[in-house]
Amino acid sequence: MDRISELPKDILHRILYFLSQKDAVRTSVLSKSWRNIWCTRPNLDFSDATFKGNNKQDFLSLVTRNLQRYCDQRMCVEEFHLRISLRDHLDHESSVMLLERWIPLLINMGLKKFCLSLHSELYSTRLRLPSVVFVAESLQDLHLENFVLDRKTIERIVLLKNLRSLCLREDWIEDEIFQKIIDSCPLIETLDVEGCLRLRTITLNNLHHLKCISFSEMYDFTGELCRIKIHPPSLETIKISFGNLMFHKGADFRNLNELYIFDAKLSWDHLSSCKFPCLKHLCIDSCDGLKETQLFIDAPNILDFKYEGDFVPSISFATTLNKWDSEINLTHLHPNDAPSPWFLKLNELLKSLIQSEIALSINRFHMNDIHEVIRENISSGDNKPEVETLSLRCDSLMKSSPCHLSHMPSLLNNVFSICRPRNINDYFRISDNEGMERIECLWKILVEGESGRDEDDQFRQLWSQDLEEVSFEIKEWYLKEEWRPITLSDLSNYQEKEYGRVRFALKWRGLQ
Repeated sequence: MDRISELPKDILHRILYFLSQKDAVRTSVLSKSWRNIWCTRPNLDFSDATFKGNNKQDFLSLVTRNLQRYCDQRMCVEEFHLRISLRDHLDHESSVMLLERWIPLLINMGLKKFCLSLHSELYSTRLRLPSVVFVAESLQDLHLENFVLDRKTIERIVLLKNLRSLCLREDWIEDEIFQKIIDSCPLIETLDVEGCLRLRTITLNNLHHLKCISFSEMYDFTGELCRIKIHPPSLETIKISFGNLMFHKGADFRNLNELYIFDAKLSWDHLSSCKFPCLKHLCIDSCDGLKETQLFIDAPNILDFKYEGDFVPSISFATTLNKWDSEINLTHLHPNDAPSPWFLKLNELLKSLIQSEIALSINRFHMNDIHEVIRENISSGDNKPEVETLSLRCDSLMKSSPCHLSHMPSLLNNVFSICRPRNINDYFRISDNEGMERIECLWKILVEGESGRDEDDQFRQLWSQDLEEVSFEIKEWYLKEEWRPITLSDLSNYQEKEYGRVRFALKWRGLQ
């Protein structure tokens, strides 16, 4: 017996809620109970990109008929998603008229979530958002993409006391208009602003219920970043890309759980003065402002920290009893950088992260004179930071490249002078000459004990006395299996299109 078909109508609607419009229609063949249920579900999703009709007018007529049917039968539409493409000025005019007709219908049907997305082949063409949108007091979630929001848009705006989520994507909107909208949404909890280039200042100090702020704009080559003034106590998630995050020294981030900062500006000294009792996830990526700063993070409940950049930062964490992970991705060692201070800075960073399980990745490296750093740092002993995984990448096998594989022995000498990696991870594909040659290079250095240069071999002896065992292991790329031993010659048995993960597992004296 088909017990699902006997469920009440509202439960069947709830099941259909999680299906696409296309899949919802397909349920009509399941049984008599399902035959027409899709026609009355409370969420509608229309996109001319997936419409199978003959022309744009057919698509617009389809939307009109469905909305009119819902209206005539006094049915509820809680969610409405609409994506429209504009190919010429006629599309522009007809879409404006239909939006002004559709939106009042939706508002009268109890609309709660409204996602409106415009895509135009005319780069400079955007529709002015009809003012009736901001009359919809029932709205809880509003998503607007590629519209113009100006004075006419907000001339009828009311207090949107139910709005909890607002997303603006690539809209034309200026500070005054944005602030007027924000002031009309006092209970908003989630704000997502992306690619709204005309915005220069966002003031959110009065949003005392705001939990999540996500901001991103296309890179502004003038160097002027949008200023984002926040109210820290209520915030749980902050994601900022290409923005200027502003808050007071010693600000109260009592509820912050996630902090992601990409190529953004902020007062790092102010950040060091703050306490983050709930912070679990921290990511700092491509932030040049860190170069001259010693950053301190007071986050006793941190779970994972990720840094990516082209310089080694100075970052330290407050003591924590939790087990946590740190991931350091250094994407470039500049040819003009002296190796000695670069690795000394890296040594200090690894020591500051010694409470965590460290993953270290060094990419596009360049080595010149290595002897100074080795003489200063390399020695036997058990006091070096432990690194769980080490990844090394170079972009080219050409000898003229600044990261040619001939530099690998020098790089390993430097790395082993400051830390003790448990695993050196890599990947392979038989047709990937660069990857295979990198693996072969590591094999010669770690397993066969060859470096190719007398100077490298001389310094290798200083750390090799602590290296008790090296094993070469493999794991299938897509399978959840354990690492298993393999030899270098066995890699040739894999098919050309197969990917795999390999690692050199290192056992050091004094490490468990």
